[in-house]
Amino acid sequence: MPIKVFFIFLIIISYSWLLLGCTRSSLFLANSLAKLDNYTLIENIPYKKGQLNSLDIYIPDSSKQQNNLLPVVIFFYGGCWGGCPTFGKTYYQFVGQAISSKNFIAVIGDYRRFPEVRFQGIIQDSQQIVTWVKQNIDRYSGEPNHLFLMGHSSGAHLAAMLAVDKSQLNTETYQSIKGFIGLAGAYDFLPLTESYQKTLFGPAEKYPESQPINFVTGSEPPVLLLHGRRDTTTLPENSMNLSKKIKQSGGYSRLKLYKGMNHTDILSALALPFQETETVLSDISHFITEYSRSADRYEEKRKMISSQP
Repeated sequence: MPIKVFFIFLIIISYSWLLLGCTRSSLFLANSLAKLDNYTLIENIPYKKGQLNSLDIYIPDSSKQQNNLLPVVIFFYGGCWGGCPTFGKTYYQFVGQAISSKNFIAVIGDYRRFPEVRFQGIIQDSQQIVTWVKQNIDRYSGEPNHLFLMGHSSGAHLAAMLAVDKSQLNTETYQSIKGFIGLAGAYDFLPLTESYQKTLFGPAEKYPESQPINFVTGSEPPVLLLHGRRDTTTLPENSMNLSKKIKQSGGYSRLKLYKGMNHTDILSALALPFQETETVLSDISHFITEYSRSADRYEEKRKMISSQP
């Protein structure tokens, strides 16, 4: 009985702290609840040499009773690419729990950040995370040909760059990406307003190359863009503009704007206290399930668009 009371108390406290946003304390409480679920966590697998170059894999326990490999979600966390307080992968266990609870494999990797490196170094680490997953995830019950890229805030920007810019990954790996899921992402944010961004993405003539919207051709994998209408950190127009450009180019984009949600609410919705009261996780799950099943059919459409002059 005392243990049950403790967990009820923990849930109540988590509700209160998560409403305040992604602080160190709120993330700790969200992750405390996430530890209670049924998954296997394999930590700190190196994907290249370097202190920040390792990843964690979340494998649902249900995979032990299945013969088929599971779709894989690679999640990139945010934090201004390092330009503002950034928490590493261990603080996002609640995201791994959320994804694995839907019978998907979750991968969350650390990457070097500003000011240690500029954007080129950050995106190179992101590329290598995806490449490692493509080459190794079948050993962890994951389907290497059904990869979904997902991120929040600046992490959504990284995932979007890999999803829309075909030059970022080799052809085989790129064709394995069956969808991109962006939560409150930055995709169309010129002119740059923060001084650190000008250094991060500089020199000035390279600024357009930092914008995912500029790489849209219509042949990218299906896109799910989720954004809170009350987001004043990364404006909803980022998702609205990207979705519009993809549709105009003949690609597939699904946009959902959540009334009353701000920049951190949309991520907090993945934590255990909110998974049943908000639709963010179910929206993500339905998208992954749909495009895992229809991946081959949609791949033919991508190839047709890509071959057009």
